[in-house]
Amino acid sequence: MNKKKILLLILLFFTTLYFSQNLYFKKIGLENPEFENKLLSLNRELVSIYKEKDQIKYKDNLLRFQINDKNYAGALKTLYEIRESFKTSYPFYAKMAGFQFEIFILNEQSKESKNIDSFESIFRSKYTQLPLLSKNLIPESYKYKEGYNITEVKKILKDSIFNDSISLKNAVLLSRHYNYYKLINQTFSTAKSLLKTLEKEEFLVKDSVIIKTKKENEITLYYVLDKKIKHPKPSILHFSTYIGNNDYFISAAKINADRGYNIIYAFSRGIYLSKDEITPFEFEVEDVNEVIDWISKQTWSNGKVGMIGGSYDGFSQWAATKNLHPALKTIIPSASVGFGIDFPIYNNCFSPYMLRWLTHVKKETDFETFDNEKKWLSIYNKYYKTGIAFNKLDNLYGGTNHTFQKWLKHPSFDSYWQSKLPYKKDFTKINIPILTITGYYDADQRGAMYYYNNHLKYNKDANHYFVIGPYGHSEAVSGITSDKYKGYKIDSVANIDLKEISFQWFDYILRGQEKPEFIKDKVNYQVMGTNKWKSAPSVDKISNKKLKFFLNKTRLEKIKPSRDFIIQDIDFAKRKDTLQSFNDEKILDSVIYKRDLIEKLVFESEAFNDSFEINGSFTGNLKASINKKDMDITINIYEKLPNGQYFKLTHEHFARASYSKDNTTRNLLKPNKIETIPIKNTFFTSRKIEKGSKLIILLGVRKSPDVQINYGTGKDVSEETIADAKEPLEIKWYNDSYIEIPISKE
Repeated sequence: MNKKKILLLILLFFTTLYFSQNLYFKKIGLENPEFENKLLSLNRELVSIYKEKDQIKYKDNLLRFQINDKNYAGALKTLYEIRESFKTSYPFYAKMAGFQFEIFILNEQSKESKNIDSFESIFRSKYTQLPLLSKNLIPESYKYKEGYNITEVKKILKDSIFNDSISLKNAVLLSRHYNYYKLINQTFSTAKSLLKTLEKEEFLVKDSVIIKTKKENEITLYYVLDKKIKHPKPSILHFSTYIGNNDYFISAAKINADRGYNIIYAFSRGIYLSKDEITPFEFEVEDVNEVIDWISKQTWSNGKVGMIGGSYDGFSQWAATKNLHPALKTIIPSASVGFGIDFPIYNNCFSPYMLRWLTHVKKETDFETFDNEKKWLSIYNKYYKTGIAFNKLDNLYGGTNHTFQKWLKHPSFDSYWQSKLPYKKDFTKINIPILTITGYYDADQRGAMYYYNNHLKYNKDANHYFVIGPYGHSEAVSGITSDKYKGYKIDSVANIDLKEISFQWFDYILRGQEKPEFIKDKVNYQVMGTNKWKSAPSVDKISNKKLKFFLNKTRLEKIKPSRDFIIQDIDFAKRKDTLQSFNDEKILDSVIYKRDLIEKLVFESEAFNDSFEINGSFTGNLKASINKKDMDITINIYEKLPNGQYFKLTHEHFARASYSKDNTTRNLLKPNKIETIPIKNTFFTSRKIEKGSKLIILLGVRKSPDVQINYGTGKDVSEETIADAKEPLEIKWYNDSYIEIPISKE
């Protein structure tokens, strides 16, 4: 046997000996007066022999043993060492880690030295020295009720002591649980009460405020004010239809109030305490301005209001600008829903997701129903398998949904949608500075771009800044980015604090401070693959050329070919039962996403001899003839990397052909006649294409459980059923169809 094996066996022997070691401890009840002395003896032995490879775990247990042993100086030293280990990774946590232990120790030291400092004065002194982000973490340290851990202590005393001995593992657990049990019983109730007192001294939190509109409707709101600032301050308004964990939002509100703002959360009619009917999107044009007017008249308001929030909350900001209140000085809409533009209808196509969204909009937001992926996949699948009309989808869920039915009556971008958000000349009156935030993979990017593009189109003096990067919807909404998105490790410069930039913007507009350093020009975009942000005065200036590709058979060609066509048949009567998730696509993958691939044509370019940047939204014209009157097309674009992986460049584009020329009026296609279908309102992206890469375009027709299926009869698509499928859809795609991609080349 060689030396290495002998050493390993010796190590294994001593490791086994350590973990199987038993310590002397006579069986005793917790209520016995001698219990604490017996535990103290056990605890002292633990201090001398306890070891652990994980230093944080070791110090966490050692701290408790030292407190049990009344070695308070040693315990404080251990606690501060624990904090030091989090100093870089979690700086605000590092400042308060083990706060409950620190206060207990200092209080015990004070008693020993017969000092006059009380528990309250020690608590206050330490608490007030902390930054707000650290203070906000302290309530979690005191969440347990008296008696917590007693069950664990009694269980160990009853079941883990044999022949007057206890295993090392159970001895550690016994000392640990008893320490926390004692700490909770002696200090937690006092600490919790003190926390509430201190929070009230620092902030005024006014919940359950109901304001009446001019038409006697009710809007519920709550607000948070920083009591340290005595003079009137600017106000930041969130206006939403969602309400969740108020404690979380109030905690976040305190952080922003600490920056010198009044923070207000208001909710749509019917939400929270409002007794009105729930009517999402219907009255924000009126109601947001009623709330702004109310804020501007409060004694704590200096008359300046800014708005922030994403998704629905982004929409509500734009709704407010349709009839701009003079107190509204700026908005920061992120991932803004374009009502009628990208939700509940995108390029005139509805999707079953609209019903899923509607069913969780309640007085208290029903996240449980919304998050039940299995339930919704089952409903989508039943709709797909049975082929019922799309307007019967709500019956599959459980009954008529009146809002769902109302929306389906407006398949065109008509006056209904136009009345809910700024439209055409409304933008000429929007003269406040605006910061828009969205992402390349944000499902509401097209809503955000609708507002941005039309603001610049109709208002030559628009003071509008734009930030876009490799983010999805939730990242753009929350302002919290991460180093990965759907399998793609984003460039490190893209992993930024969008919330911090937003409040720097408020400081700039509402308090006269410097413009955020991050915002270099009107358009700020991150070029994926370069680890750089770039800026330009407008979207038109971020590209200087266009790559034009004709769709020829299976190839993307730069030279227009002689006219020919490829035939694609889509049989809508053919159904495959599926319960697959529709949210599992990766941005970077070894294969093209395969859902419905059978329904799509694949076109591939030659490998590029040089690298270049794609910057902007692709456009084009499809030339096609079909044997029906309509179809819903879908296009995906990928970069095929030299290593064979596929990088998805944009969110999926889809559109109803009969609305391709004008989204306000349906113009049916003439069967068997060559038609031109413009490609527009596609997703914006920015990416450096590598030398040796190819472009891949997938072209097809929408046909899956998570879409509204257009059977092509020319009737209202919501009323069509599988009975309308009849003969398959036959498409002749002509090879003078083309896609144009905006690029930058130095």
